[in-house]
Amino acid sequence: MPSRHPKPLTALLLASILAFLLLLAPIIGFQPAHAEAWDEHIPSTQYNGALVPDWGHITFSTLPVISESGSLQIPDSLAAQLGYNPSRIWSENTPIDQVLMLGDLQDAFGLQTFNLGTIAQLTGLNLNGISLANFPLIAQQTLASLVAAIPQLAQRTLDQVPILKDLVSLNLNNLSPSALSNLALQSLNLSDFGSSPLSELATNGLLGQFSLGDLNLSQYSLTAIPGLAQTPLANLQGWQQTFVGQVPGLSQVPFAAFPNAPTAGYFGFIAIDDVTYGPMEHRSTPTQRSITGSDKVGFNYQCAQSRGCAYLELNSPASLGVAGDPGGLHGAQWIKGGTGQGAQMVPGGHGILGVINGGQEPTGRLPFGPVFKVVLTNTDESSGTVTFGIYFRVCHHGLIDLGCTPYFIGPIPWFSAQEKGIVFVGETPGTPPSDIPDIPPLPAEVQQQIDALIQANKPDSLSAVTVDGPCLAKVMSQVPPSESSAAATTVPKLLEAAQRAGITDRAQLAYILATAETETNFRPRNEDGGYCGEYGPGCYYGRGDVQLTGQSNYQYWSNRLGVDLINHPELANQPDLAATIAVEGMRDGTFTGNRLGQYINGQNHDFVGARHIVNDSDKSDQVAQQADQFLGALNQCATVATTTDTNLTSANHPGQLIARSNGNATEQKIVNAINAHYNESSAGGPGGGNVACAYEVNRVLQDSIGHKIGFNPNLVSSVEADLQSGSGQRIGAQWAHAGDVIVFRGSSDDHIGFCLNDGCSQVLSNSSSQSQFRWVGSRGSYETYYNTQGHIYRVQG
Repeated sequence: MPSRHPKPLTALLLASILAFLLLLAPIIGFQPAHAEAWDEHIPSTQYNGALVPDWGHITFSTLPVISESGSLQIPDSLAAQLGYNPSRIWSENTPIDQVLMLGDLQDAFGLQTFNLGTIAQLTGLNLNGISLANFPLIAQQTLASLVAAIPQLAQRTLDQVPILKDLVSLNLNNLSPSALSNLALQSLNLSDFGSSPLSELATNGLLGQFSLGDLNLSQYSLTAIPGLAQTPLANLQGWQQTFVGQVPGLSQVPFAAFPNAPTAGYFGFIAIDDVTYGPMEHRSTPTQRSITGSDKVGFNYQCAQSRGCAYLELNSPASLGVAGDPGGLHGAQWIKGGTGQGAQMVPGGHGILGVINGGQEPTGRLPFGPVFKVVLTNTDESSGTVTFGIYFRVCHHGLIDLGCTPYFIGPIPWFSAQEKGIVFVGETPGTPPSDIPDIPPLPAEVQQQIDALIQANKPDSLSAVTVDGPCLAKVMSQVPPSESSAAATTVPKLLEAAQRAGITDRAQLAYILATAETETNFRPRNEDGGYCGEYGPGCYYGRGDVQLTGQSNYQYWSNRLGVDLINHPELANQPDLAATIAVEGMRDGTFTGNRLGQYINGQNHDFVGARHIVNDSDKSDQVAQQADQFLGALNQCATVATTTDTNLTSANHPGQLIARSNGNATEQKIVNAINAHYNESSAGGPGGGNVACAYEVNRVLQDSIGHKIGFNPNLVSSVEADLQSGSGQRIGAQWAHAGDVIVFRGSSDDHIGFCLNDGCSQVLSNSSSQSQFRWVGSRGSYETYYNTQGHIYRVQG
């Protein structure tokens, strides 16, 4: 990566120019120390009077949360080449360390070369006081992979490492007599297991596969495994898919201490924030002085579009005109990036991963190098204020070079500036080289990978899945009569989730169905006999279609789905959630590190070995037999499921605010009532319509479900309390449909309204200023206004 994207220029000449311009500051009448209004949460320092990031104090934990949701989906074919699956989903207000994986940053920051000991030295972490349960990567290790990762373990005996002795003892006690008599074990001295070298046990085909995830890791500290603290993270199996926030202490390490740290010197240009322009500019005539763009198209990419081009016009700090402007900043235009009014998207990304996000990214600059992109996210002409955000990307180089995604993970609030203040522009190349050769036609197999990647990343909110009726009947014919009632709900949910996840291999579908039947008899439910504390602190016993177990798994799926499974683990039994966790977890190998595609691909159907995806070898023969039966039924199907366009906006349905809901019958009734009440006066409500948001919501509910919600139906807090007490079910944004209720509980004001589409990116509520039921806006704008995250509820009919 560094060889492809050089750090900002460090030439003495450039440093001298910058110093000279700053020396002119008192003469020309601006004060750098006060001109730029950095957000307080961004540690900053001064460089010759200009404020710049203080890498010595900026950590992942000090960065603000992401303000937009997003996802990255990688097909099995590409994941198999990478050796891990970097797919993930994130919601608004997610900390960046719960979105970025170590594999994303292996070139940019080199975090995988850290070990826990170094992290502890940098942060003051007490490794002995932190349990292994707080390091989920350990749960993915087997006895064999751990000994390979920590060579010094090889010559130790089992008695010398109590945690591994516990692991072997636990698994041996659970093995059947026939397994104990396995020929592979006969060469071991079973009567004196404790004195056996770990190297010998690790190479045994059965013992070596014992997983540390089988232990209650909360009972052991990070120092329980000798040599772990000195082991590079990259030695551990599955490190690439580990989130930054899942490595104890890593989020508290200053960027300046990273193996590949951001450059300490700030050699680049500064400019005066001269004039701020809104979205009415350049709707037909292109800009002429853009200094924004991407590393794909250069940083003089002009803008002209029907939604306008908002921008910040800059000026040379010396205010001497072009002749005295070595940075070429007199009249330069920093254009707003993004998809909203006045915002521009530009081509970005490289290689196969470059097709993610439609191959587009917000226009902006790379003043601090290629790790993240600085984007102008908002302009306010009336106050002369601009705000910036930063975006990250995912790269994968090496033997298998997939390139980089566009910068699309963000925005994370960065800083703001006022007119006549100072902006650090940095030093970024302008136009791309003119001698770039024509790109030759892609090999067919590469084009197939790109097509699969595009398909996998199509937004679910634009599609609905329909399971083929005759095919469903064939599948249901293989379900035992005692399970048919539950299967009538669960089987379609699993097939729908698989279609959305891009799983079309019928053998893989069959194995997913067989796993759900074995684990829960198609009834997502609590683990039989499960109790709080069984798997460490909290009530994280088995739930859902595959019996999701353990706090680390619940935390992982909370982050990925945007659903609070930590405080509400019972939501893992919700049919849609249970199906998604089962399907995507098996596809991506999130449960044990073993993926569906490892055992079942093409003509290879290892239904027995595939049991390791979820639950070691327990009942492997039973699952394999059931998978064979389901595969026979699926092979008789002409079609399993289809995806259709379901655009819900009124553009295709004139006269309606919402066309229809993809949700249940209750949600459709609510949508019908919303259309009937839209634009009506709320003057008859509390405050003459000024505080009538709950009043309007309940008018809609009265006409749709036949009753109002809340002891006091005009009070938001009362309505939400009723929703939490059984009148509704809280859900994540990605599960939301038109007709779901959304509540904003601000520090001083509360508000309530309805979701208008899948994902709830658009919201309708009462307009207090107009006393009308007509305020339509983005969920993000509502959350910004009320300074809180919206809570979404599905009303129970």
